[in-house]
Amino acid sequence: MANYKILPQLGFGEAVRLASSRLSVFKGRSRRSEFWWWLLVVLACNFILSTFVTDILVGCLLSIVVMFAALSVTVRRLHDTGRSGAWVYISYALGAAGQIVTGTSSVMNDYIEIAMSGNVDKLMAFFEDNAGSFFLIVLLGIAWLLSCLVVFFMVLIDGKPEPNKYGESPKYVLVES
Repeated sequence: MANYKILPQLGFGEAVRLASSRLSVFKGRSRRSEFWWWLLVVLACNFILSTFVTDILVGCLLSIVVMFAALSVTVRRLHDTGRSGAWVYISYALGAAGQIVTGTSSVMNDYIEIAMSGNVDKLMAFFEDNAGSFFLIVLLGIAWLLSCLVVFFMVLIDGKPEPNKYGESPKYVLVES
């Protein structure tokens, strides 16, 4: 049986430098520390942008752009667990579709305006008149949430020490006996 040594965990700076230097690299494997530190940076950027952008369409488009900054590291993280990056592509496609439908739908802008007015009767009538649009938005949201949960549980799993079809382990080094 092979003897493997575990490399030290990546710190914040090292993980962010590594992930940002490989934004367009979809091959290979990434450690959990690289993934989670980079995801923290991406989520912080998304939060900051969403705080200052008030237009729904612009906010949705910016969210899609920021979302893609985490794509390559997520694919490599899945590779480390021996899984295909296709899982994250499905999740991102559902998220982008939901953002586009929500951002381009006049229904959402009208809903926000009516909801802010506090007129419950008008809001209920609006829901009844636009049930199909709301159903599509909710359906896309649920599908996206389920796909995110699947990917989330996959990225939690530690990679195997031995090489897999995606490359050498970034965490474990074979020690010569």
